[in-house]
Amino acid sequence: MDVLAVQDTINKIEGVIRSKVVKENGEITEVHVLANNSKSPKQVLRDIESALYAMYDLKIDRNKISIASIQSEDVISTKRVKFNSVQLKNQLNTLECSVSLIYDDNEYKVEDVAINTSINKKKLVSKTTLKAVESILGQEYIFDVQDVLINTSNDISVVTVIVNALLYGTEEVLVGSALVKNDLNETIARATLDAINRVIQKITS
Repeated sequence: MDVLAVQDTINKIEGVIRSKVVKENGEITEVHVLANNSKSPKQVLRDIESALYAMYDLKIDRNKISIASIQSEDVISTKRVKFNSVQLKNQLNTLECSVSLIYDDNEYKVEDVAINTSINKKKLVSKTTLKAVESILGQEYIFDVQDVLINTSNDISVVTVIVNALLYGTEEVLVGSALVKNDLNETIARATLDAINRVIQKITS
């Protein structure tokens, strides 16, 4: 396992200022993280776990991860994009997705099409949601879906979405999650928004 690559991935997670990964006898034994106060330490921890599992298939005991949070004057309140609706239609060879979002009391609706595969059924909803956000921002090619994970424990399912973002030439890894309540597609869209809403203010300010 390349410690520097793992460290670089952690450093790209929104909210992380700096990290240090300690490796002994071929295994990661300690992860020390300095984060700002844009997210709670618990959310930063979940983001780190999800990112490392998705990128490296790496599961680290959370007791090995220590997070120190400091106040930052750069952190300001975020104007959030709100979920409105999502539709996913299965055709013979294609999937058609439509996502509607609300921002500043205005509706933004975007449609997208992809080949009908099991992987795309999850990713297309997230990709269409991100396209709708880019429409709101009036910018293209900011976000890209890296992975959509669905984990179930004790009959509780959680969707985790990992998004790559290019902000002013700097790559960041954004992670969002949401509990599955009724509709899986809605949960994927909400988890996607949970990932990117924290950086909307950075882009619009």
